Amino acid sequence: MIRWTKMIKVQVPGTSANLGPGFDAFGLALSIYNTFSFEEKNDGKLTIRGVERKYQSDTNLVYRSMQKVFKKVGYRPRGLYIHTAVDIPISRGLGSSATCIVGGLFGANALIGSPLSTEELLDMAVELEGHPDNVAPAIFGGLVVSMNDHGKNIYIKSSVHPSYEFYALVPDFPLSTSDARQVLPKKISFADATHNLPRATMTYLALTNGSADILKLCMKDRLHQPYRKKLIAHYDVITKKAREMGCLNTCISGAGPTILAINSVDNRGFKPDMQAYLAEKAPGWQLISLTPDHTGVQILGG
Repeated sequence: MIRWTKMIKVQVPGTSANLGPGFDAFGLALSIYNTFSFEEKNDGKLTIRGVERKYQSDTNLVYRSMQKVFKKVGYRPRGLYIHTAVDIPISRGLGSSATCIVGGLFGANALIGSPLSTEELLDMAVELEGHPDNVAPAIFGGLVVSMNDHGKNIYIKSSVHPSYEFYALVPDFPLSTSDARQVLPKKISFADATHNLPRATMTYLALTNGSADILKLCMKDRLHQPYRKKLIAHYDVITKKAREMGCLNTCISGAGPTILAINSVDNRGFKPDMQAYLAEKAPGWQLISLTPDHTGVQILGG
């Protein structure tokens, strides 16, 4: 007879990394979620549900993340059941892989009595993801600036000013992070570096203190967006139209192809106008209304 433990549920927010000039440094947690359910059972099997069959094996990123926790503490589960409720579009630049990593790490830790600290789990998440810009906001919520200094992950979390609202403009085609990385230059000019530095700083400050007039000006990037936008059909016309509709600014979400639009809550016509425009001029694109998530990963049961 199979003996089941109580279920552990973990909710992880999606994220938008970079935010224009904050390349590989900024990340914002958003109100779109993947939810993971975990149970240990004594049948010696791995059972994965809620995802396509090709992801139902020991190569599954959630499972591989769980194994990292088990290996660190020397624990061997008798059997595992994993279920994923997916709301975040895959390979669209909204942090779906980061949710799998964070969900697996925190789920495994909770399943065995939480022996590891949040900081230890952050380090493991960065090791799996390769950089902290998505996993840090997925863990802590809010607007997070992060870096790795000689192997130590350092971050600052802030809250986004309530005068802003966010929209994900999501196309019906994926873009892998590896493909988006390949189009980037191997070197950048001194002029491009100095262009981005003040704009990244002002983007962070404008998002946190509500300086909408500054946000309209400061998000232009020279390190990744000019190269990646060529991989996103309709990018130029959609971003231009968003600005014409009164949107404060736009940027590529993560590596793309989703476009993140930042709007004033007072500009109530933006949502219906953009929905109508996408339906007519860019069929296949969808608009998702979002707010910042300031909580981050949550253990919902266990």
